[in-house]
Amino acid sequence: MPTQFPDEPTERHLAPDPALMEAARARGRERWAAAGERAVPEEKPPGRLLRPRVALIAAVTALLALAGVAILTFGGGADDAATDPAQPSQSYVPGLITPPEELPEQSSSAGMDPTLASSALGLIPTTQPAPPPVENNNRAPSGAKSLTMGPGCGGYTNVGSYRDGRKGWVDHGDGKCGSTFVSVPMSGDARRDDPSAYAQWTFSVSGTCDVSVHIPNGNLEEVGGNPTVYYVYDRNGVGGTPAASFAIKQVEKRGQWVSVGRFKSSGNLTVQLLTRGQDWNNSGPTYAHHAASAVKADCTA
Repeated sequence: MPTQFPDEPTERHLAPDPALMEAARARGRERWAAAGERAVPEEKPPGRLLRPRVALIAAVTALLALAGVAILTFGGGADDAATDPAQPSQSYVPGLITPPEELPEQSSSAGMDPTLASSALGLIPTTQPAPPPVENNNRAPSGAKSLTMGPGCGGYTNVGSYRDGRKGWVDHGDGKCGSTFVSVPMSGDARRDDPSAYAQWTFSVSGTCDVSVHIPNGNLEEVGGNPTVYYVYDRNGVGGTPAASFAIKQVEKRGQWVSVGRFKSSGNLTVQLLTRGQDWNNSGPTYAHHAASAVKADCTA
C-alpha cells in the first residue's frame, strides 16, 4: 500500500512572462544610452609604465648635476672681490700652475709695476745681448743701486742640490760671475714642484727694482725650461705667499737678458726658481733642466 506524504513540496515550473522580459531589456537599453558606450580599458604590462618613470628620474638627476656645476663655476662672484692683493700676480698656487700653453697675460699686482706688465712673463723677444763678465760693485749712476747675483757672483743658493750625472744638478762655466750657470733638475711634472729643491737669488736692497734674468746658451739638458717659473718675495728667503710670479720660456730666450718686471723691496728681495717641468716624452727621459744664471736688480729708493 503506497505511503502518502501530504507535506512533501511539489516542484512547479512557471513559464516566463514575455512582457516582463521585454520591459527589463528596455530598461537596460535606456541605461546604456544614458551612460554612453565606453571602451574597456586595455591592461598594460607593468614594465611599460616603469620605463617613462625611470627616464623622468634620469632627466631630473642630470638637471640637478648641471645645476651643481653651474653653481660651482659661477657662484664665486661675491668672494672674488675679496681676493688678497698680496697673492701672486698670476694667481699661481705653490705646486700647481696653469699649463705652459695657457699662461695668462701678466696683470698688475702689489709688487708689480703695471707699465711693465707686457714683458713680465719673459715671453716677448728682447734685443739685449748676452752679458759680459760683470763686477758686483753695487754702484750705479744717479743714486740707483745695481746688483747682480748668481753662480759665481754671490747672493745665490742651490737648495737640495745633488750630483747624479745627467739626472742631477750640473755646474757649467769657469766659476766667474756672468759666465757660470747651474742646470737644475726638473720635478718631472709640469704642474708640480719638488718642494725640497729650488734655486734662490737674494738682494739686500730697499726701493723699487727693475729685475732682469739672464738665460745662458745650452742644449735642452742644460737650458730646457719651457717655461721656467719664478716666485718673487719681499723678504730675505722664501716661504709664505710670494709678492709676484713670472715665467720664462728659456728654450726661446737662450743667450738673452729677459726683463721680467718691477718689484718693491722693503729691505730684501728674493727670487726663487721652481722645479716644475717635464723632463721626459713618449720615447723616455729627455733629462731637460732649468738654467739658473745671473739675475740683475736695478733699484731706486
